[in-house]
Amino acid sequence: MKSLADLHKRGGDWERFVETFVTKGHHGRWAHAEDHWERTVVEFLNTEEMERLSARRATEEAQRLAMANLWYPAKRWGTCSWCS
Repeated sequence: MKSLADLHKRGGDWERFVETFVTKGHHGRWAHAEDHWERTVVEFLNTEEMERLSARRATEEAQRLAMANLWYPAKRWGTCSWCS
């Protein structure tokens, strides 16, 4: 699993997601945001759908789904589903 710092380095949507998730969703608290990021990715990894995929593909898909689920609340309301 990629850390938020590693994802930020990718640029593009990943960079924008990390900046929004950390600054708006967690008020700049990187460690808190990282913990919630990891929890979300693990939740997606532990689903039946991911069992059919290779480990690498499952991790990539779980990260993509986590981003999709965490970005909107952070961007729209400045919140995180774990913090609420």
